[in-house]
Amino acid sequence: MSKLNLDVRDNYEYFQELSYEEKNLVTNPIVLEEKKNNKDWLKQSVKIDHSTINENITLIVEKKQSLYKYGIKLHCPNFTEKPYFRFDSDGPAHRNKTELPLSEQIITTPHFNTYDEKGQEFAYKSKTLKSEKDAQAIIDNLDFGISHFFQETNIKTKGKTEYPEIKVNEPELFEIEPKTDPLNGIDFLD
Repeated sequence: MSKLNLDVRDNYEYFQELSYEEKNLVTNPIVLEEKKNNKDWLKQSVKIDHSTINENITLIVEKKQSLYKYGIKLHCPNFTEKPYFRFDSDGPAHRNKTELPLSEQIITTPHFNTYDEKGQEFAYKSKTLKSEKDAQAIIDNLDFGISHFFQETNIKTKGKTEYPEIKVNEPELFEIEPKTDPLNGIDFLD
């Protein structure tokens, strides 16, 4: 059995408020940059303002350089050590430790991860993720994934029901000078 999150168990109402009450993202766009310790992944952490709680809450977006693997997390380090709500687009199925039949305990990706009132972590699929077509669209597109995460966790962007733009900070290979014609001064033969 996985370790219980005692912070969640002992403060479950607070955890529910952190997770589902209105929050606001002020930063838009979110610019992903190479992770310092793993060049195969891009990452960005941005501040989230909560409507009723004055805490340091961070939205963490991570994306693998290739393929469709990405994750989105909410973390409040003053409340609990690990992120308290997250989304996995890909990866292994999770097994929920419940009294349900084994076939109902296995939750394939994509899925959300959160905690119950006992502090036990569990995975679940939203109604949208239960639709194969919708789930595939979310797997294939980080923008769809972030919008679904924002819906599930009640996050607004700059106070509006819209979703942030996700950009990748990649260095330019060449400096682009759009006003200069690269073929200027070259004589072509007929």
